[in-house]
Amino acid sequence: MNIDNKKPEKVLRTLGPEEVELRITDKDDPKITGYAAKFSKWSLDLGGFREKVRKGAFDEAIEKSDVRALKNHDRNLLLGRTSSGTLRLKINSVGLGFEIDPPNTTTGADTIEEIRRGDLSGCSFAFTVVEDDWKYPEEGPIERTIIKVGEIFDVGPVTYPAYPDTTVAARSTEMVKQLTEQRQNEEIEEKKKTTYECECIECGHTDEFEEHCKDIKCPECGGEMRRKQRPGPGRSQELEDKTADEPKEISAERKRKCARGYRRAVRIIERNKKLIGLCKKE
Repeated sequence: MNIDNKKPEKVLRTLGPEEVELRITDKDDPKITGYAAKFSKWSLDLGGFREKVRKGAFDEAIEKSDVRALKNHDRNLLLGRTSSGTLRLKINSVGLGFEIDPPNTTTGADTIEEIRRGDLSGCSFAFTVVEDDWKYPEEGPIERTIIKVGEIFDVGPVTYPAYPDTTVAARSTEMVKQLTEQRQNEEIEEKKKTTYECECIECGHTDEFEEHCKDIKCPECGGEMRRKQRPGPGRSQELEDKTADEPKEISAERKRKCARGYRRAVRIIERNKKLIGLCKKE
Protein backbone atom coordinates (compact mmCIF):
# COMPACT_ATOMS: atom_id res chain seq x y z
CA MET A 1 0.00 0.00 0.00
CA ASN A 2 1.56 3.31 -1.08
CA ILE A 3 0.47 6.64 0.40
CA ASP A 4 -1.24 8.76 -2.29
CA ASN A 5 0.06 6.39 -4.99
CA LYS A 6 3.57 7.85 -4.67
CA LYS A 7 6.50 6.24 -6.42
CA PRO A 8 7.87 3.40 -4.23
CA GLU A 9 10.59 4.77 -1.97
CA LYS A 10 13.99 3.14 -1.64
CA VAL A 11 14.34 1.66 1.84
CA LEU A 12 17.09 -0.14 3.73
CA ARG A 13 16.73 -3.23 5.91
CA THR A 14 19.39 -5.01 7.94
CA LEU A 15 19.96 -8.39 9.55
CA GLY A 16 22.09 -9.05 12.60
CA PRO A 17 24.80 -11.71 13.05
CA GLU A 18 22.32 -14.31 14.31
CA GLU A 19 20.34 -14.10 11.05
CA VAL A 20 22.82 -13.20 8.34
CA GLU A 21 25.18 -16.21 8.47
CA LEU A 22 27.77 -13.92 6.86
CA ARG A 23 31.00 -15.87 6.28
CA ILE A 24 34.05 -16.40 4.12
CA THR A 25 34.39 -19.65 2.18
CA ASP A 26 37.24 -21.17 0.10
CA LYS A 27 40.54 -19.96 1.54
CA ASP A 28 42.35 -19.99 -1.83
CA ASP A 29 39.46 -18.34 -3.65
CA PRO A 30 37.55 -16.50 -0.94
CA LYS A 31 33.86 -15.79 -1.34
CA ILE A 32 31.52 -13.79 0.86
CA THR A 33 28.21 -15.57 1.43
CA GLY A 34 25.14 -14.86 3.50
CA TYR A 35 21.47 -13.89 3.43
CA ALA A 36 20.20 -10.44 2.56
CA ALA A 37 16.71 -11.32 3.82
CA LYS A 38 14.95 -14.27 5.38
CA PHE A 39 11.31 -15.19 4.80
CA SER A 40 8.68 -15.01 7.55
CA LYS A 41 11.10 -13.58 10.13
CA TRP A 42 9.81 -10.59 12.07
CA SER A 43 12.11 -7.59 12.16
CA LEU A 44 12.78 -5.49 15.22
CA ASP A 45 10.77 -2.30 15.79
CA LEU A 46 11.12 -0.16 12.66
CA GLY A 47 9.64 3.01 14.05
CA GLY A 48 6.17 1.96 15.19
CA PHE A 49 5.83 -1.26 13.23
CA ARG A 50 7.58 -4.51 12.47
CA GLU A 51 7.71 -6.37 9.20
CA LYS A 52 8.45 -9.67 7.52
CA VAL A 53 9.02 -10.76 3.93
CA ARG A 54 6.63 -13.26 2.38
CA LYS A 55 8.05 -16.11 0.34
CA GLY A 56 7.94 -15.19 -3.34
CA ALA A 57 8.41 -11.46 -2.75
CA PHE A 58 11.71 -11.38 -4.68
CA ASP A 59 10.73 -13.64 -7.60
CA GLU A 60 10.19 -10.85 -10.15
CA ALA A 61 12.69 -8.34 -8.76
CA ILE A 62 15.64 -10.73 -8.92
CA GLU A 63 15.15 -11.18 -12.67
CA LYS A 64 15.07 -7.49 -13.60
CA SER A 65 17.45 -5.91 -11.08
CA ASP A 66 21.14 -5.25 -11.74
CA VAL A 67 22.22 -5.59 -8.12
CA ARG A 68 25.48 -4.33 -6.63
CA ALA A 69 27.32 -5.78 -3.66
CA LEU A 70 28.34 -2.82 -1.53
CA LYS A 71 30.03 -2.49 1.82
CA ASN A 72 27.95 -0.28 4.13
CA HIS A 73 25.80 0.76 1.12
CA ASP A 74 28.74 2.88 -0.05
CA ARG A 75 28.88 3.02 -3.86
CA ASN A 76 32.64 3.64 -3.58
CA LEU A 77 33.14 0.32 -1.76
CA LEU A 78 32.09 -2.01 -4.56
CA LEU A 79 32.47 -5.76 -3.99
CA GLY A 80 30.53 -7.27 -6.90
CA ARG A 81 27.68 -6.97 -9.38
CA THR A 82 25.12 -9.37 -10.81
CA SER A 83 25.55 -8.19 -14.41
CA SER A 84 29.27 -9.03 -14.26
CA GLY A 85 28.72 -12.35 -12.52
CA THR A 86 30.75 -11.38 -9.46
CA LEU A 87 27.55 -11.27 -7.36
CA ARG A 88 25.09 -14.14 -7.47
CA LEU A 89 21.68 -14.05 -5.85
CA LYS A 90 19.61 -17.14 -5.09
CA ILE A 91 16.18 -17.70 -3.63
CA ASN A 92 15.54 -20.79 -1.53
CA SER A 93 13.17 -21.79 1.26
CA VAL A 94 15.14 -19.68 3.74
CA GLY A 95 15.25 -16.38 1.90
CA LEU A 96 17.34 -14.27 -0.47
CA GLY A 97 20.92 -15.55 -0.37
CA PHE A 98 24.00 -14.08 -2.02
CA GLU A 99 27.55 -15.06 -2.95
CA ILE A 100 30.21 -12.47 -3.75
CA ASP A 101 33.55 -12.88 -5.49
CA PRO A 102 35.36 -10.02 -3.75
CA PRO A 103 37.79 -8.02 -5.90
CA ASN A 104 41.54 -8.07 -5.44
CA THR A 105 41.45 -4.55 -4.09
CA THR A 106 41.98 -2.85 -0.77
CA THR A 107 38.20 -2.85 -0.23
CA GLY A 108 37.96 -6.56 -1.03
CA ALA A 109 40.89 -7.59 1.15
CA ASP A 110 39.81 -5.39 4.07
CA THR A 111 36.23 -6.73 3.90
CA ILE A 112 37.39 -10.36 3.92
CA GLU A 113 39.66 -9.76 6.92
CA GLU A 114 36.99 -7.82 8.84
CA ILE A 115 34.45 -10.61 8.31
CA ARG A 116 36.92 -13.30 9.38
CA ARG A 117 37.72 -11.33 12.55
CA GLY A 118 34.01 -10.86 13.30
CA ASP A 119 34.28 -7.08 13.12
CA LEU A 120 31.90 -6.96 10.18
CA SER A 121 28.96 -9.18 11.02
CA GLY A 122 25.73 -7.59 9.79
CA CYS A 123 24.14 -7.49 6.38
CA SER A 124 21.74 -5.13 4.66
CA PHE A 125 19.90 -4.65 1.39
CA ALA A 126 18.22 -1.73 -0.36
CA PHE A 127 14.95 -2.20 -2.25
CA THR A 128 11.52 -0.84 -3.10
CA VAL A 129 8.14 -2.32 -2.19
CA VAL A 130 5.25 -2.37 -4.65
CA GLU A 131 2.82 -4.54 -2.69
CA ASP A 132 2.42 -5.06 1.03
CA ASP A 133 -0.20 -5.83 3.65
CA TRP A 134 -0.72 -4.03 6.95
CA LYS A 135 -2.41 -5.47 10.02
CA TYR A 136 -3.41 -3.59 13.14
CA PRO A 137 -3.45 -5.91 16.18
CA GLU A 138 -5.31 -4.70 19.25
CA GLU A 139 -2.09 -5.20 21.21
CA GLY A 140 1.50 -4.87 20.07
CA PRO A 141 3.06 -3.06 17.10
CA ILE A 142 1.53 -2.71 13.66
CA GLU A 143 2.53 -5.56 11.36
CA ARG A 144 3.64 -5.19 7.76
CA THR A 145 4.09 -8.09 5.34
CA ILE A 146 6.09 -7.39 2.20
CA ILE A 147 4.34 -9.27 -0.60
CA LYS A 148 6.18 -8.02 -3.67
CA VAL A 149 9.51 -6.23 -4.04
CA GLY A 150 9.82 -3.89 -7.02
CA GLU A 151 13.58 -3.56 -7.38
CA ILE A 152 16.68 -4.64 -5.47
CA PHE A 153 19.48 -2.04 -5.54
CA ASP A 154 22.27 -3.49 -3.44
CA VAL A 155 23.18 -6.09 -0.83
CA GLY A 156 26.22 -6.52 1.32
CA PRO A 157 27.91 -6.49 4.72
CA VAL A 158 27.43 -3.58 7.11
CA THR A 159 29.21 -2.43 10.24
CA TYR A 160 26.06 -1.64 12.22
CA PRO A 161 23.30 -4.30 11.89
CA ALA A 162 20.55 -1.79 12.63
CA TYR A 163 18.93 1.15 10.90
CA PRO A 164 21.87 3.01 9.32
CA ASP A 165 20.00 6.29 9.09
CA THR A 166 17.70 7.86 11.66
CA THR A 167 15.84 9.66 8.86
CA VAL A 168 14.67 6.25 7.63
CA ALA A 169 13.11 5.53 11.03
CA ALA A 170 11.55 9.00 11.05
CA ARG A 171 10.00 8.42 7.63
CA SER A 172 8.73 5.03 8.74
CA THR A 173 7.06 6.52 11.81
CA GLU A 174 5.35 9.18 9.70
CA MET A 175 4.28 6.55 7.17
CA VAL A 176 2.75 4.39 9.90
CA LYS A 177 0.88 7.40 11.26
CA GLN A 178 -0.55 8.17 7.82
CA LEU A 179 -1.43 4.53 7.18
CA THR A 180 -3.17 4.25 10.55
CA GLU A 181 -5.28 7.34 9.87
CA GLN A 182 -6.02 6.11 6.36
CA ARG A 183 -7.02 2.70 7.69
CA GLN A 184 -9.37 4.23 10.25
CA ASN A 185 -11.02 6.37 7.55
CA GLU A 186 -11.35 3.33 5.28
CA GLU A 187 -13.03 1.33 8.05
CA ILE A 188 -15.53 4.16 8.63
CA GLU A 189 -16.30 4.43 4.92
CA GLU A 190 -16.55 0.65 4.57
CA LYS A 191 -19.02 0.48 7.42
CA LYS A 192 -21.14 3.14 5.76
CA LYS A 193 -21.15 1.18 2.53
CA THR A 194 -21.91 -2.25 3.97
CA THR A 195 -24.30 -1.50 6.84
CA TYR A 196 -27.97 -1.39 5.84
CA GLU A 197 -30.87 -0.30 8.03
CA CYS A 198 -33.74 -2.58 7.10
CA GLU A 199 -37.38 -2.98 8.10
CA CYS A 200 -39.77 -5.91 7.79
CA ILE A 201 -42.78 -5.33 5.54
CA GLU A 202 -44.78 -7.83 7.63
CA CYS A 203 -44.21 -6.88 11.26
CA GLY A 204 -42.27 -3.62 10.97
CA HIS A 205 -39.17 -4.94 12.82
CA THR A 206 -36.07 -2.78 12.10
CA ASP A 207 -32.42 -3.77 12.36
CA GLU A 208 -28.99 -3.17 10.82
CA PHE A 209 -27.35 -5.81 8.66
CA GLU A 210 -24.10 -6.09 6.72
CA GLU A 211 -25.96 -7.85 3.92
CA HIS A 212 -28.40 -6.09 1.61
CA CYS A 213 -31.97 -6.11 2.94
CA LYS A 214 -33.34 -8.13 0.02
CA ASP A 215 -30.95 -10.99 0.81
CA ILE A 216 -32.18 -11.63 4.36
CA LYS A 217 -35.37 -12.60 6.22
CA CYS A 218 -36.84 -10.89 9.23
CA PRO A 219 -35.39 -12.49 12.40
CA GLU A 220 -38.76 -11.95 14.17
CA CYS A 221 -41.36 -13.30 11.75
CA GLY A 222 -39.42 -14.54 8.74
CA GLY A 223 -40.99 -11.95 6.46
CA GLU A 224 -39.39 -10.00 3.64
CA MET A 225 -37.03 -7.15 4.58
CA ARG A 226 -36.66 -3.85 2.74
CA ARG A 227 -34.47 -0.80 3.04
CA LYS A 228 -35.78 1.58 5.67
CA GLN A 229 -37.11 4.68 3.96
CA ARG A 230 -34.26 7.11 4.48
CA PRO A 231 -31.41 8.39 2.31
CA GLY A 232 -28.52 5.93 2.35
CA PRO A 233 -24.99 5.76 0.94
CA GLY A 234 -25.07 6.61 -2.74
CA ARG A 235 -28.81 7.40 -2.75
CA SER A 236 -30.31 10.89 -2.95
CA GLN A 237 -33.38 12.10 -1.10
CA GLU A 238 -35.13 12.64 -4.44
CA LEU A 239 -34.57 8.99 -5.37
CA GLU A 240 -35.75 7.85 -1.93
CA ASP A 241 -38.94 9.92 -2.27
CA LYS A 242 -39.55 8.52 -5.74
CA THR A 243 -39.10 4.92 -4.69
CA ALA A 244 -41.23 5.48 -1.60
CA ASP A 245 -44.23 6.27 -3.86
CA GLU A 246 -43.72 3.19 -6.00
CA PRO A 247 -45.80 0.11 -5.22
CA LYS A 248 -43.88 -2.34 -3.07
CA GLU A 249 -43.55 -5.94 -4.12
CA ILE A 250 -45.81 -8.19 -2.02
CA SER A 251 -44.34 -11.36 -0.64
CA ALA A 252 -45.64 -14.77 -1.70
CA GLU A 253 -46.89 -15.49 1.82
CA ARG A 254 -48.72 -12.18 1.92
CA LYS A 255 -50.30 -12.95 -1.45
CA ARG A 256 -51.51 -16.33 -0.18
CA LYS A 257 -53.05 -14.71 2.91
CA CYS A 258 -54.83 -12.14 0.76
CA ALA A 259 -56.14 -14.84 -1.58
CA ARG A 260 -57.47 -16.91 1.34
CA GLY A 261 -59.16 -13.83 2.78
CA TYR A 262 -60.73 -13.01 -0.56
CA ARG A 263 -62.09 -16.55 -1.04
CA ARG A 264 -63.49 -16.52 2.49
CA ALA A 265 -65.20 -13.19 1.88
CA VAL A 266 -66.75 -14.53 -1.34
CA ARG A 267 -68.13 -17.58 0.52
CA ILE A 268 -69.64 -15.37 3.23
CA ILE A 269 -71.27 -13.10 0.63
CA GLU A 270 -72.75 -16.07 -1.25
CA ARG A 271 -74.07 -17.60 1.97
CA ASN A 272 -75.65 -14.29 2.98
CA LYS A 273 -77.28 -13.99 -0.45
CA LYS A 274 -78.93 -17.40 0.04
CA LEU A 275 -80.20 -16.45 3.47
CA ILE A 276 -81.63 -13.21 2.14
CA GLY A 277 -83.37 -15.11 -0.66
CA LEU A 278 -84.97 -17.53 1.80
CA CYS A 279 -86.15 -14.66 3.97
CA LYS A 280 -87.84 -13.00 0.99
CA LYS A 281 -89.68 -16.20 0.07
CA GLU A 282 -91.06 -16.52 3.55
